[in-house]
Amino acid sequence: MRLSLLPRKSEFFTLFEQHAKNAVEAAEALERLFADFTDVENKVRDIHAIEHYGDKLNHEIVRHLNETFVTPLDREDIVGLGTKIDDITDVCYDVAELVHLFKVRTIRPPAVRQAKVLVTAASEVLTMLQKLERLKQLEPHWIKIHTLENEGDQVWREAVGELFAGTDDAIEIVKWKDIYSLVEVAIDRCEDVANIVETIVVKHS
Repeated sequence: MRLSLLPRKSEFFTLFEQHAKNAVEAAEALERLFADFTDVENKVRDIHAIEHYGDKLNHEIVRHLNETFVTPLDREDIVGLGTKIDDITDVCYDVAELVHLFKVRTIRPPAVRQAKVLVTAASEVLTMLQKLERLKQLEPHWIKIHTLENEGDQVWREAVGELFAGTDDAIEIVKWKDIYSLVEVAIDRCEDVANIVETIVVKHS
């Protein structure tokens, strides 16, 4: 294995940006699935392909890390960013797969609202990571992501409350509580990325 003594900054930050773009694509694909609940099997397959590409990008980040002696960021932060961005994409696929597995027939409106919050949060993660290399003007982005995570929590609480109030069908309740909770996990992973970026900035200030 060839080790580089110089920090390969552009490669790491380019990969972070590609990874975040892929996460946005996964979130947007999930939103499209929820907004237009047709051709479900093919849409789930498309999200799986996006998730698979995310895995490749994450492996590429780890490979570059193993080949670089001096890194632009702490190694644990590089691994953490790669992992949490990958988690956003993974969970989007998990949600789509769950909808398909549960044989959901129609999408409940709160799920559409959740998906919109997720797309906005993932897009904010992308914008933040596009600025990461300069380590400047990042705070407004992590603040917005924290706000979106709080909004996601509120949508989840309203969705679950409405679910229990609106039906006595235990199977329907179990299905949708799982789906709602998993979308909320994807939004939480966006906040995890924001937390790592905040830590990075503190370390380098």
